[in-house]
Amino acid sequence: MTSPRDTQRDTKSKRRSRPVKASNPLVVRLRRYLLAGVLVTAPIGITLWLIWQFISFVDDKIEPLVPARWDPQTYLVEFFNLPFDIPGFGVLFALLGLTFIGFLAANYIGRHIMRFGENLLNRVPVVRSIYGSIKQVLETLINQETSAFRRVVLVEYPREGSWAVGFVTGETEGEVQRLTDATTINVFIPATPNPTTGFLLFIPKGEVHDLDMSVEAGVKLVVSGGIVMPPASAKNSKQADLRLSKEMLKPEVTEVRRTGLLTRLRNYFLTGILVTVPFGITAWLGWEFLGFIDSRVVPLIPANWNPEHYLPFSIPGLGVIVLLTGLILVGMTAAGFLGRVMVRTADRMLGTLPVARSIYGATKQIIETIIAQQSNAFRDTVLIEYPRRGSWAIGFITGQTEGHVQDVTQTEMANVFLPTTPNPTSGFLLFIPREETILLDMSVEEGLKMVISGGIITPADHGADDDGDDEPDMSSDAPQEAQTTSGVRKRA
Repeated sequence: MTSPRDTQRDTKSKRRSRPVKASNPLVVRLRRYLLAGVLVTAPIGITLWLIWQFISFVDDKIEPLVPARWDPQTYLVEFFNLPFDIPGFGVLFALLGLTFIGFLAANYIGRHIMRFGENLLNRVPVVRSIYGSIKQVLETLINQETSAFRRVVLVEYPREGSWAVGFVTGETEGEVQRLTDATTINVFIPATPNPTTGFLLFIPKGEVHDLDMSVEAGVKLVVSGGIVMPPASAKNSKQADLRLSKEMLKPEVTEVRRTGLLTRLRNYFLTGILVTVPFGITAWLGWEFLGFIDSRVVPLIPANWNPEHYLPFSIPGLGVIVLLTGLILVGMTAAGFLGRVMVRTADRMLGTLPVARSIYGATKQIIETIIAQQSNAFRDTVLIEYPRRGSWAIGFITGQTEGHVQDVTQTEMANVFLPTTPNPTSGFLLFIPREETILLDMSVEEGLKMVISGGIITPADHGADDDGDDEPDMSSDAPQEAQTTSGVRKRA
């Protein structure tokens, strides 16, 4: 009796023995020419298209801000009678502007203006978190001494025997390192084909294997899903870079030239980025939020009550003010007798509709759970072993596991949300045994900053002072792991 493997082998041998039809030489030659043409033109075309899109994007945003009398393009187009604009002036203005801002920020007056602006932003609850996170990430990335995203490594993920490419963002510090047994490394595991999202993991140093490839080669490998492999010459890139750096340090004249005008301009440019990007991104996010609310609330205001109806300009933030005022009035009404009757009537009406009652009930329960002061949803930051033993990740407690899930698991579980990096609005819901979750002293806001930055931003270790430098007293009968009020264990 023949086995399936023998049948498969016989089928393959029959396929090999079939005569191959001779192809037309002209067709084969044309096909090779077509493939060669694609290989030559596609990379060049895509690169030029991306550069053109970048230049057009910057020009569209920067050039309208430049006065016509200061724009050389105005005089060039009129003098040469050109029917089109000359691209690239927006990029040039952006580079000059950032360099000039960096020059001003390096002076005495500029530093005082920066401090004044930061003090204003730090008084706004949500804005100060956004601004502080963006500024700290940029300062860490631009700092030449940082090791963030400088090393490509290979780690076992998501289990033993399965490997993945990651990027080191730094050595683990603070509370996370104190609570783990081994010295760990912050490793960002990117997704494919979008490497801008992934997971931040804390992996023991001995289990992180450096790869002889550049970050660019590692990104290509991830984006292509393994199709684009790094060249063999990449193995000697570190030795080549080391030899090149030694040769550059030999002549003293080269070192003197590097501290000249070009170096100062580069430093001013980087300083300009550090000053403008956090302010710019924070202001842009705030403006987008105001515009989003205004575009949906202002059209609902009657013309007689809308102040923009009597003014020649729109009022930014009017929709936010109207929305907050309306929510306060609705809350005041719902707190009264008549309001409670109306709410109960609406609940009964929506409860009779097949689809609406499910949506309404789920939404109401989620909002009540999050807003309720006695709720533990997103109140605790925990450390869990993910995706395997010895590898750690940050998660957030969303509640206590109940119902059939708790009955099946048989062990007291906790609902843990594991966010992705740098977008914490997506991730995984995991049910982790309570005894395997370690409660962190860092706040949810600090945990989100660490996740969003990929481990670049490390919050201060608030529990280090409580622990002290001395060894724990092992003579006492007190347990080394204490149970917190939320049921999550916390290491002593």
